[in-house]
Amino acid sequence: MKIALVSYEYPPDTSYGGISTYVYQAAHMLVKAGHLVEVFTASPTRTGSCQESGINVHRICLHRKQRLRFGNEITSTFIDRHRQIGFDIFEGPEIGAETRGIAQHLPTLPRVVKLHTPQCLINQLNQIKPTLKMRFRRNIGAFRRRQWPKPFPQPHYDREQDLERYYTLSADEITTPSKALGDLLIDRWQLPPHRVFTVPNPYVPSAELLNLPVLRSSLNSDRKVVTFVGRLEQRKGILDLALAIPQILRHFPPVTFRFVGATDLSPEPPETMQSYLERRLRSHRTSLDFTGPVSLESIPEILAKTDICVFPSHWENFPNVCLEAMAAGKAIVGSNAGGMAEMLCDGKTGILITPHQPQQIAQAVIHLLKDNSLCAQLGAAARERVCTEYNTDKISALQIASYERAIQSKQRRQSKDRCVA
Repeated sequence: MKIALVSYEYPPDTSYGGISTYVYQAAHMLVKAGHLVEVFTASPTRTGSCQESGINVHRICLHRKQRLRFGNEITSTFIDRHRQIGFDIFEGPEIGAETRGIAQHLPTLPRVVKLHTPQCLINQLNQIKPTLKMRFRRNIGAFRRRQWPKPFPQPHYDREQDLERYYTLSADEITTPSKALGDLLIDRWQLPPHRVFTVPNPYVPSAELLNLPVLRSSLNSDRKVVTFVGRLEQRKGILDLALAIPQILRHFPPVTFRFVGATDLSPEPPETMQSYLERRLRSHRTSLDFTGPVSLESIPEILAKTDICVFPSHWENFPNVCLEAMAAGKAIVGSNAGGMAEMLCDGKTGILITPHQPQQIAQAVIHLLKDNSLCAQLGAAARERVCTEYNTDKISALQIASYERAIQSKQRRQSKDRCVA
């Protein structure tokens, strides 16, 4: 099969998050299965085509701030290559409706939309609900600067969100990494259930992660480490974790809380989330460690020095950080909202907590800090689940079946249209 993957994100040039990881691993998985795969992506610094690890990658120069233009500007590059290759199918994410230009110019070419997390949901999850204290602090600060207080930022709406829904609805098949996201958008976007299929993202854990001991050798030492990996932003549950930290430290004073990831704005812009957390937790500052953003290659080293991972997101689709922690054999406290609950197998390979509940986070972490054998049990089960449920052989078969359904769906539609004509 000749497959085209269309995505603004693709490593190394635009390796910004989970989409780039998915496209990279999916492309290599499909090539390994014997298919021809080409990737159409962007770069902030270069334009052109080259072969990378047996995959033809076509890039257009487009800065991250111009991302919304990608769906139209990649079209001519794709059409030129399609004339030479004759792709059987192409796939792109719902975010930014990145296949819209191609779909308009090549309406007979079968198309799959892969759900990740639409912008409307991201905006909702990052919505700041200011308290009276936060409003008071902002107003006083503005008056001291002789300025009029600015309103707190609200979720913005733009036409791109309608485009995301429209081009998802018009796809021949819609795939979702987690059933949770599929169900949510079937309800919110009125997606046709018969065209929405759960196909988990492939995940190939590195040897460095799989070789880590389930319990690190210093687990019984005086200082234990609880690690959060992800962007420091509202929707990741970072503020809930901050509220849980004092409770945990009252029971276990010798604990370090490590925050790994880039910082976003706090509930009190323009202050950053890191600065905000440091101020809110200033009496516990010696127990906090902020690393900032790190490379993917650094994750095994960080997890090697970790005892417990905490991912208290308000909602997640398919968090790679959870899979990385599972592959490392770490005990995980994760959110029961969204796809993480499916990864952690209803609590069998980790402890699930309800979003917005700092008390539950504290209780779960304290429980694990008290029980080394439970940490080992959960870590071993998590590693086994990653290797059996998300391996490329299993996911490849599901993905190819999805493409075949999309091709058949397109053929049925075209046949029906001819009959009507």
